[in-house]
Amino acid sequence: MIEHIRAVQQEAELAGIDVMALSTLADGLRGLVRTIEEADDRTLCAAVRACTRASGTLERLWERAEERPDIPQRLMADVMWDQWALAGGFAPCGTTGEIAIAMSTVQFLATPGWADDLHRYQALMDGLLATVPSGPVETAS
Repeated sequence: MIEHIRAVQQEAELAGIDVMALSTLADGLRGLVRTIEEADDRTLCAAVRACTRASGTLERLWERAEERPDIPQRLMADVMWDQWALAGGFAPCGTTGEIAIAMSTVQFLATPGWADDLHRYQALMDGLLATVPSGPVETAS
């Protein structure tokens, strides 16, 4: 994957394209804040809703990981595991969780293709969730 990213960046450079100048990260925190400010209410709400739903689904699936080892295997096999789940997909209650959702929302709005990838990952998680019982998780005593 890293080799692919390097190759794409090299091709862009040879074509005279400054990849960093195209990124919302080019202006650092100002670029990230501008991304949020420029989103209309509908787009921003959709991004927050998608990120919050995905985090909740991930949490529900992870609760079943011990009894269903195939679930973490399927989740970890997808590129979104590294791009999202490990980098803020797990959103605990409180301020830390709010920060995780906020960062996911910025990714959703700012990174080309990321929203589509999250929707695809959500569909994967929904499919997995449909295969687990909806009752409380059994704990060993």
